[in-house]
Amino acid sequence: MKKELYIYSLLFGLLLLAGCNKWLDVKPEDKFIEEQLYSKPQGFADALNGFYIKNGDNGMYGGTLTMTTMDVLAQLYALSSTNTYFPVSKYSFGDTYVKGEIDRIWTNMYLNIANANKYLQSLETYGSILDVKTKKRYQGETYGLRAFYYLDLMRMFTKNYTTVDSVTKFLPYYDKLGKDISDYKPTNFVMQKVLDDLAAAEQLLLESDPAVGQSMVSRPTTGVPGRTSRNYQMNYYAVRALKARAYLWKGDKVAALKEAKFLISNQSKFPWITASDLNVPAISNKIFSTELIFAVENPKLNDLFNDVFSPSVADGSILAGNTSGTFINKTIFENLPTDYRSQYIWKVAGKAYPTFFKYQDAPSAASPANRTVPLIRMGEMYLIAAECEPNLINAIDDLNQLRIHRNIGALPSTTTQSQLTTNILKEYRREFYGEGQLFFFYKRTNAISVVAASSNGNLPMSADNYVLPIPLSETGPR
Repeated sequence: MKKELYIYSLLFGLLLLAGCNKWLDVKPEDKFIEEQLYSKPQGFADALNGFYIKNGDNGMYGGTLTMTTMDVLAQLYALSSTNTYFPVSKYSFGDTYVKGEIDRIWTNMYLNIANANKYLQSLETYGSILDVKTKKRYQGETYGLRAFYYLDLMRMFTKNYTTVDSVTKFLPYYDKLGKDISDYKPTNFVMQKVLDDLAAAEQLLLESDPAVGQSMVSRPTTGVPGRTSRNYQMNYYAVRALKARAYLWKGDKVAALKEAKFLISNQSKFPWITASDLNVPAISNKIFSTELIFAVENPKLNDLFNDVFSPSVADGSILAGNTSGTFINKTIFENLPTDYRSQYIWKVAGKAYPTFFKYQDAPSAASPANRTVPLIRMGEMYLIAAECEPNLINAIDDLNQLRIHRNIGALPSTTTQSQLTTNILKEYRREFYGEGQLFFFYKRTNAISVVAASSNGNLPMSADNYVLPIPLSETGPR
């Protein structure tokens, strides 16, 4: 890892695109290549687009950090001992396969951070060819992306954020290029850097992001195809939503609530999915694309579906609930078949038990929603608000807004605080299946046990289960 960071820092640093299709190799003539790339405004656009393409890889947010490894850690699939992900489900962090997965996650995240740093530097060096508004937008997106990467590194590789553990040194931090290797920094140091980046991104994007003036930021199910909507880039509203997520991780519920309520006040920009959206024959919008604040496109998403989720996959290799169907039907969805997340995403087709169809490509290749993985959605803002709202009646209403728009009944006004907390957990399980957020909810709330698909019962959890070990590629050279 140190060698890779050193090379990227001293030579090129940025994962650039050649023809928007592949990353350029680092070459001795990198300075010439860099100057050529940034001799025209399109070069900056292509380079920034490279981050989003990389994010959509199966090994990043297009798979590993959402629907596979992270959700296996959350015990959302019943795995046989022959399944590739079985040692992940057992938190066997010393297993060869698991160590390789963790190393790839760490390496990809820090390479992206190194390249964000390089891109910000390049904007300062060559950005005079851009108009002021465009330069601010590119800077804002990059600050937001860097914060996004570091927050997820904290959520995976550090202990839960508490007064004691936040001062423990866990992660190296880089915000500029150079050959020096960073010392491990306390979690509260990295958190403050994340919040600083988000504050900078917020101001820059407020002044430059087209999304601010758009009546609708996300793309509807039907209409002109193409990956052009701002929710496929780090936009102003994604930054505000990421602040809500970061503040909640930090334990600052007042600040988290403020940000969540801001997004809720802008619900019209990310409208609720409707039955008519879901019933379009050629495009069953199973990701609820109208509600997505930030997302990535994975062109190989259907390949991943066919490899691990399709009912044609052997029982010993599939990622699904238990074979009796009770985990999905009864435990997760509590026998509520009208829930949109059950009705359109889980099907009994090809197997005797429900399998996961959220990421199956629909017959119409024209819809980008068919190849999209959600990263931040409006449902999370309602869940954050329900958790952070000090007024119980208001908190119940926040949660009920999500429940009603998922086609299940509202909780009664007599719901107690304890019942509300239980129902927030239940909605996290339903809302983020295949999106990688449930594991972080368990970790943040210090869950001492989680419901496991394999047994359809509670699995005891230790604090060590929640912390991915820093890989040897990082610790070895120190």
